[in-house]
Amino acid sequence: MFYSQPSHRAASVRAGAALLACVLGAASLVACSPAHEEDSMPGGSAQTSARKPGPITHRKGQLQLAAVPDSVGQFLKGDESKAITYYRIETGMHMGSATEHQPRYALSLIKLYIATYVLERGSFEDKYVALDMIADSSDESAAQLFEKYPRSIDVIAKEYGLESTSAGEDWGHSMTSTYDVVRFIVQLMEDDPTHPVLVAMSHADAVSADGYEQNYGTAKLSDVVGSKWGWSDSKDRHSSVSFGENFVVAASIEGSAEELTSYVRKEITGKNLVKGNNLNKEALANPSAVATRLATSSAAPTATSTTATPAAATSSEPSSSVPSSQSTSRTSASKTSAAR
Repeated sequence: MFYSQPSHRAASVRAGAALLACVLGAASLVACSPAHEEDSMPGGSAQTSARKPGPITHRKGQLQLAAVPDSVGQFLKGDESKAITYYRIETGMHMGSATEHQPRYALSLIKLYIATYVLERGSFEDKYVALDMIADSSDESAAQLFEKYPRSIDVIAKEYGLESTSAGEDWGHSMTSTYDVVRFIVQLMEDDPTHPVLVAMSHADAVSADGYEQNYGTAKLSDVVGSKWGWSDSKDRHSSVSFGENFVVAASIEGSAEELTSYVRKEITGKNLVKGNNLNKEALANPSAVATRLATSSAAPTATSTTATPAAATSSEPSSSVPSSQSTSRTSASKTSAAR
C-alpha cells in the first residue's frame, strides 16, 4: 500500500513522481481484494498474481460499466441522501445502490476531471498544479484551473461517457454521480494503471490544503491504493472514491465523514460481495432469464418511485435518478453552502 507523503516534502516532488510513473509503466500496484472478500472465498484470500480480463473491455466513453444490466447489481442500500457504487475489474462484477446514477454535488471529486483535462490539454506548468491539487485538494488551485479551463469538466464528461456529470457555475457546484466516478477511474486504470491522476491519488496528503483530514469513507476499506475525498464547507456532505489493484468504489452521503465511513463499511461486506458475484455469474450465464425477472419486478419500483417524488423534491440534491441535463445541474447549483 502506498502512504501519504510527509508534509515537509516539496509539492513538486510529489507531482514529479506522478508524471514519472506515467513513463515507468512497468511499476506494479500492490493491493488485491476489497475488505473482507478473503473471508467469503473458499481456501482463503483471492489469487492476485495474474489478473484476468473482465467481461467488458471498456472503450473510452462507453456508457455501461458492467457486461450485465446495472439493475442486476443495484441491491446495496441508498436513497436521496446517499449512494454507492462498486466495480470489480477482474470479473466485471458491479454492485451499487439504486441511486448510484443520481447527480449529486461532486465536491472535490470534480477535481479528478479537471486534472485529467489539464493533463491532456493544459500547459506544462498547469499539469503540475493539477497533480498537486489531487493530493492536497487545494480549492485555490481548483478555482484557478477551472477559470482557465472552463470547459474541462464538460469535455471530460463527454469524452469518458459520464452522463450524470456537468459543470456548475463554479467548480464547487458541479455535479456527478458515484457511478460516473467509478466508471471514470476504471477507464483510467484500464488505459494505464499508473496514470498520473491515479499516482497522485495514491500519494494524497494526510491533511488537505485547508486543514481537513483526508482519511474516511472508501479509504477505510482494506487493500486501497489511492483515494480522493470531497466535503462541503459546512461539513454536512461528504464523498470519496478509492481504488485497489482490482476494484474501484465510490460513495456519497449527506452527513459527516464518520457517517460516510459507516455507510461504506455496512455495504461493502463479504456477504454482499458474494451476492454480487453470484448475481453477475448468473446474469452472464443466462441473460434471458435475468431480463425476464427484471421485467417482471419492474412494476413495483415504478409505483414506489412515484410516491417518493414529493420527498425528493424537497431535497437539495437533484430528484431524478436518471442522467441530468445541463439545466438541472445549473439550477441545483444555487445551493448556498459551497462545496470542497
